[in-house]
Amino acid sequence: MNWKEKLKYLESIEDWDSAIELMQKVIAEHPNDIDAAIRMNYLLMNLLVEEQHDESKHGYYEQLTKKYFLESYQRFSDNPEYLFFTGITACMSEWYFGIEIEQAEEMIQKAMQQEPQNILYQWAHYGFLDVYKNENEKKLAIPYAKIVLEENSPLKKILETKGAIGSYLLDIMTSWGKRIIESTLKL
Repeated sequence: MNWKEKLKYLESIEDWDSAIELMQKVIAEHPNDIDAAIRMNYLLMNLLVEEQHDESKHGYYEQLTKKYFLESYQRFSDNPEYLFFTGITACMSEWYFGIEIEQAEEMIQKAMQQEPQNILYQWAHYGFLDVYKNENEKKLAIPYAKIVLEENSPLKKILETKGAIGSYLLDIMTSWGKRIIESTLKL
């Protein structure tokens, strides 16, 4: 079983400490693996924000979250994939990374600036960051909402390879897409 499959299994049974230990080992052995950094950042943030965990270990998890974010950010701060997924993760509770929400949003925007044709980053611009301020700008989001909701959406194919962060994003994107389409029907 490769580490991604093992991580998925450990997350599914909510064995958080084993998942963290696995990722610590993966990162130690492969420090330049962007996917490992992205998944560790999400694992820790999700654990702190969304999952039931041993409250006596909360401070330890907080320390790990900041440590792995800072180390990975030093290594990958110019990589658009890292910036995008870590920016999205940071928006859950950016203070655990030791940053402000504006810094998390800037990471997402920087990813789009570096790869403006990346459909995932374009979705973040129109969907996640809600940059539109009026109905005309909101109409620019409609094509992205339709892409998200397509049965064989290219966005879904990308996110299916990203583990828990991919599933999290797909849920957000699907809800957003439905909301955009429903709101345009009312216009």
